[in-house]
Amino acid sequence: MCAKGLLQLKNIRLRNTLSVLNVLRTRDMLSRVELARELNCPGTAITRITRELIEKGILKSAGFIESNGGRPREQIKLVADWKKAIGIELAPHRITGILSDLKGHILVREEIFLSEQLGIEEFIHSMELVTRRLLDACEEEKLLGVGIATFGPFSSESRVLGNVAAYPALDYFDIRKFFEGKFALTVQVADATYARALHEIWFNHAPDRGSFLLFDVGAGIGCATVFDGQIVFGKYSNVGELGHTVYKIDGEACPCGKQGCLETLCSIRVIEQKARALKKSPKLKFAEVVKSYASGQDEFKDIVEDGARWLGLAIANQISFLIPDKVILTGEILQLGERFFKKVNQSIDEYVFPAFRKETSISKSEAWRESAALGAASLLVRKVFEDQSYSISGEHKA
Repeated sequence: MCAKGLLQLKNIRLRNTLSVLNVLRTRDMLSRVELARELNCPGTAITRITRELIEKGILKSAGFIESNGGRPREQIKLVADWKKAIGIELAPHRITGILSDLKGHILVREEIFLSEQLGIEEFIHSMELVTRRLLDACEEEKLLGVGIATFGPFSSESRVLGNVAAYPALDYFDIRKFFEGKFALTVQVADATYARALHEIWFNHAPDRGSFLLFDVGAGIGCATVFDGQIVFGKYSNVGELGHTVYKIDGEACPCGKQGCLETLCSIRVIEQKARALKKSPKLKFAEVVKSYASGQDEFKDIVEDGARWLGLAIANQISFLIPDKVILTGEILQLGERFFKKVNQSIDEYVFPAFRKETSISKSEAWRESAALGAASLLVRKVFEDQSYSISGEHKA
């Protein structure tokens, strides 16, 4: 066979190997016969691939099941802890880190809450502490690297933070340089909203066809647009700044320098500020608003539901513009519970173009507390299923 033919044959084998891994990533276990049927691939090829991957430790036997009239079929499954990844979410008031296996199972979780007057020294110290705790929990040879999900827009392709509206102390902080220099790790950095959308795609197995909008509402507000499994983003991999689109002309001043931004109407920071003014209590926390409102009390009802109305309007506008199949609401705003979610839905119903409302389902994320960190970890995990140097050779070649 000529060199070109050998190369084509090798490429087919590599693609088939990655296909086997990706099928088993989303299933609990399958027999070789089921794998061959799923991939429309010869049984002999599946037998060879699974044998090689079992020898490398990526797959393992999960026992036998009875077949209809033939020999019992051996079940094959992915060894989820063959490799692991660290995912860290950098939020304005907390740092959340997880150690994940290849299927997105959280093996270790660490979290540190930050002070309101956040300075760069506290931020760096807390990042380092969370990272070291997670590194101590992982075997060095199994670690793929660390993924970082961060707030604030990037000012360049190097993932330097730029114009962090509410936290100017972090302006132009180079996250990648910090982690590479301090820990000598493989580092991937992404916008937090982008990371939450990745979690839906990679670990929550969102469909490869169709579209969804993910609204991430916390101290800030972001929106990721996903078409056929691909996230749409702009320059420097930013998904945009929905929170800094103007919804109220001559409204309240926003830390970004404009007035009437969406974040001045329905972010948790603004809800907390309004609750403090109402109770004349400058130290009142958002958690107290949550406890009151989610339990059915009306003490902060007007403040919270005004936020729900503005958020519903913003979601309705995006639905009317993009006509997605699905909307997912995520982020710390979900602490306000089902009562708040219903009010957001009522606002969407009021403001959306009627013909599009029935085409779009609205749901909330069940894993919002760790979804950004998990999405960040998936930046490393997915390489096992997409990069031949991981799964074929058994180790990554930098």
